[in-house]
Amino acid sequence: MKRYDEYKPTGIEWIGKIPQHWETKRLRFVCEFRNGYTPSKQNADFWTDGTIPWYRMEDIRDTGRFLKEAKQYVTEEAVKGAGMFDAGSFILATTATIGEHAMLIVDSLANQQFTNLKIRKSLVYKVCGKWFFYYLFLIDDFCKTSTRTATFPAMNMEDLRNCCVAIPPIEEQEAIVKYLDGKCGSIDAVIATQERRIALLSELKQSIITEAVTRGINPNAPLKDSGIEWIGKIPQHWEAKRLRFVCEFRNGYTPSKQNADFWTDGTIPWYRMEDIRDTGRFLKEAKQYVTEEAVKGAGMFDAGSFILATTATIGEHAMLIVDSLANQQFTNLKIRKSLVYKVCGKWFFYYLFLIDDFCKTSTRTATFPAMNMEDLRNCCVAIPPIEEQEAIVKYLDGKCGSIDASIAKAKREIELLREFKQSVITEAVTGKIKVY
Repeated sequence: MKRYDEYKPTGIEWIGKIPQHWETKRLRFVCEFRNGYTPSKQNADFWTDGTIPWYRMEDIRDTGRFLKEAKQYVTEEAVKGAGMFDAGSFILATTATIGEHAMLIVDSLANQQFTNLKIRKSLVYKVCGKWFFYYLFLIDDFCKTSTRTATFPAMNMEDLRNCCVAIPPIEEQEAIVKYLDGKCGSIDAVIATQERRIALLSELKQSIITEAVTRGINPNAPLKDSGIEWIGKIPQHWEAKRLRFVCEFRNGYTPSKQNADFWTDGTIPWYRMEDIRDTGRFLKEAKQYVTEEAVKGAGMFDAGSFILATTATIGEHAMLIVDSLANQQFTNLKIRKSLVYKVCGKWFFYYLFLIDDFCKTSTRTATFPAMNMEDLRNCCVAIPPIEEQEAIVKYLDGKCGSIDASIAKAKREIELLREFKQSVITEAVTGKIKVY
């Protein structure tokens, strides 16, 4: 690739040298800043028949970086005085999962995890929105290195406001956009292929698990009707119990963020959905830890118990390898003492994949996605004899292990492609290459 004739130092390590004729501005002089927020969950009118998209991180993860539709909508009554975030502006994650951004295609809102960035009116003819979208990939990386984590991961906002934006002339911005649209489009197509592969492998895994935990692994076993549509027939000798008679239930919770002592030098893992997404379904280490003082009277969730997402992103579960806690998105399930010799923990882990699917179909969404807990407590668990459970575990460990290896390979390829995409974007938006 071509390079520019002359470069000048920015004095900023994460940017390096830029073309001599480019301008630098602090982000505070490029954008207006507004905080995201969550309208009151206590006011059902804010969440019923809403028409205004309200974005969370799940929207970016599931939909992409150009946001038009949302998983949740709010009403006009829910909008604060400053109004909605304008179409053409951006949201940047500045708390929790730091350094993810998206462009808003319609007027909308976002939760408090995000900061809204809108290009200042004085610069709308000097800064191309799509170019700034690409520049935000560079700012994403900066955000990840300028984060305080004493109580809760959060971007140092003063650092963000003062971070550098290297601005080419508008014609060059448009050329950079054209170049990156082509390059990133090709990379994104390959990523999409790998994501479809992961989706198909995950569907195959789910079907194998469902077949094994509802029919067993003996194809000749006589069957009986379970009386439950989403389970169907089960082996005649299996026992059916409601989940409330199999498990004890406890709610997850978040220790007060106002008490720094709860979050400083903690040793007790405190899990969020991000831990499952990034670490997997057997949880030992966490992104965040709390102190013993943060633990409520009932104590920690026991190693060997399970967490099941019953609000927000419904129907995800994990097994706890160590004593720990989880946030209020999760319900903790612990096999009752009377059944510990009749129910194998690893078998129940696999059975939870079936319950995950059940949860997704038994969700109220009037105000906030949440599992109907009475339905959950009354859902059916088809229990084989313990020897059969162990045989099913052995069978599924083999089958799922092979599938998981293929999924892990595809995820690694996606990771490498995203790293390559980031490097392509960084080179273009900092002028390390001349694209026209």
